[in-house]
Amino acid sequence: MPTDKLDPFSHVKNSGHFTFFDSIGWELHLPETDAGPIKFQILMLVCAVGVGLTLLWLAGKVRGGDTPRGYLWNLVESLLFFVRDKIARPALGEHDADKYLPFLITLFLFILANNVIGLLPFSASPTASIMVTGTLAMLSFAVIHISGFAEHGAAGYLRTFVPHIHMEGGAFMKLFGLVLIGGMAVLEYATAFIRASVLAIRLFANMLAGHTVLFILLYFIYMIGVAGDSRVNTNPSTAAWWLFIPVTAGSVAMVFALTLLELFVAGLQAFIFTYLTAVFIGLAKHPPH
Repeated sequence: MPTDKLDPFSHVKNSGHFTFFDSIGWELHLPETDAGPIKFQILMLVCAVGVGLTLLWLAGKVRGGDTPRGYLWNLVESLLFFVRDKIARPALGEHDADKYLPFLITLFLFILANNVIGLLPFSASPTASIMVTGTLAMLSFAVIHISGFAEHGAAGYLRTFVPHIHMEGGAFMKLFGLVLIGGMAVLEYATAFIRASVLAIRLFANMLAGHTVLFILLYFIYMIGVAGDSRVNTNPSTAAWWLFIPVTAGSVAMVFALTLLELFVAGLQAFIFTYLTAVFIGLAKHPPH
């Protein structure tokens, strides 16, 4: 078996092909581009088109005044109400929530779709790439600070990062107050960028860790198989064949359980990313100081 097939990070790295069965070597090679591999781009396009078509379909149903029917309709509506009632309104308030709701809904559903698509057979997880999560964080960063500039104006928004500290006393205390204000302002400006980094790293790290653990658990089956296979091992272990069935059963059971956990994590991470984005928009529009 080629070494790249045993790479624990192969499932979370962009590539130029889709692999269907590693042992057989069935692959679908994608067109080569100057920008590099396009596997993640194709998966993200599928997610974007899927989210867009789903929202357009739901909009048509709602516009027609039909009563919600079926699992899909109720599921999508439940997700939309969840974003509105549990993310937008608590973070932004009743006045601003509806204004940012289209962006937050699209962000939530797109991240959720990219998280879930990585759990499908023969697929990959775009959100386990720091390049993808970094781009999403940059988009949130732009919306957050454009909202702040629109609310306060350029100069006014930049001043919101400077804390107001009143120091009693003589010249020394006033000088100390100025130094303190300057230091805290630097931290506040740095925080604006740190927040975006946290959004990217949190989503990337959680998705990367989950898929890597799933690979390692399945890799135990390969290891015990190789240990007892005389075709690939000059000193095959007889005991390995006795262990093959319990190890395989245990690995598959744990992978099944962790896959269910990964489904929960996929939704949780989409929620956290979207909720923090909404909170940061609210802080930009209504700073605490």
